[in-house]
Amino acid sequence: MFSREFEDPLAKHILTPYPSSSSSNQFAPISNINPAQWRTLQSDVDKILDEYSSSPVQNQDDTPKVLRAFLKYLCEEAKTLLMQEIKQFNGRTALKQLRNFLVDSILKTMLIAGGKQPKSLTPSPIVIPGLSAEESQNQLELRSDHTAAKQACLRRDNNRCIITGMIDDEYVRSLPPQRYGDLTSCTTECAHIIPFALSKFNQNSTQESEIKDEIWRAIYRYFPFAKGKISSENLNTPANAITLWTDAHEHFGAFRIAFEPMNRVNQYRIHNLTITSVVGRFLPTSIIFNQSERAVAMPDPDLLRLHYQVSMILQESGIRQRYERTMWESEDNLIHNIQSDGSTDLGNILSSKMLTDI
Repeated sequence: MFSREFEDPLAKHILTPYPSSSSSNQFAPISNINPAQWRTLQSDVDKILDEYSSSPVQNQDDTPKVLRAFLKYLCEEAKTLLMQEIKQFNGRTALKQLRNFLVDSILKTMLIAGGKQPKSLTPSPIVIPGLSAEESQNQLELRSDHTAAKQACLRRDNNRCIITGMIDDEYVRSLPPQRYGDLTSCTTECAHIIPFALSKFNQNSTQESEIKDEIWRAIYRYFPFAKGKISSENLNTPANAITLWTDAHEHFGAFRIAFEPMNRVNQYRIHNLTITSVVGRFLPTSIIFNQSERAVAMPDPDLLRLHYQVSMILQESGIRQRYERTMWESEDNLIHNIQSDGSTDLGNILSSKMLTDI
């Protein structure tokens, strides 16, 4: 028997609503603007953000920094849209809300969801304690799909971590001893490019459905090239997965490792945003993906592009560092450390737990 297999990390995620203004409901972004209009728009946005920076709403307000990070790495279509939004919401309160909307719907969502996956176990016809029969069946199907995706990716990736070239432990054990030679093996995992936790796990939950729908609308809005390629329904597919050494998966899921698509098909520049980690010692500067089994789809470059853009925005904005620091501090301020004299700052602990102050 086993316990609940996958707790949705986004089940209680709080999203800041999209900012509104007297004309926001009628706001129709102009997609086809000429170069002169684009330069004027960019100049106007620079002035707006510079003015905001000169007298922020409160101390350590990073609104201009976050918005500039998005503008630096978004594709041209999304960048134009965001610049139009910044110009439309040219007011301190609205711009701060736009910043919070982007951070909650995209950056914190990706960090909270990144790397979370179901256990790759062989399904068994039992009811999982604590879940209804329907929920148990959903969990078993989820694990079965994930196991199938992992096996497909292993065949495609030649049973190796695609970054380090280390061979999957289980595959090595299937080989005769005389073939071991100088092989270096490791535990591998099926690493989802767009986090698996963006799936919908409980179709009967209106709250979960609304949260996931809002998140996907934001993703499609600012990463339009992903629309039609990925959704909450098809995250567990080889096109959205790569085989990684467990330690590398941890960093990839935390958006500390990113693959930037290059001009050559299946070639990527690797960005190591975790300089001090031992994982970085195993990372090449670039890589070309090989396809050992033609029947299995290759990782979609647009999905890796989305992951890369989010990784760089997280790094440039400082949000990833703030998120990780908040999580570390939360571990040192657990509820059981509450002082009997009432001196414990419960508000700070709870806000850190909910990540509301990032």
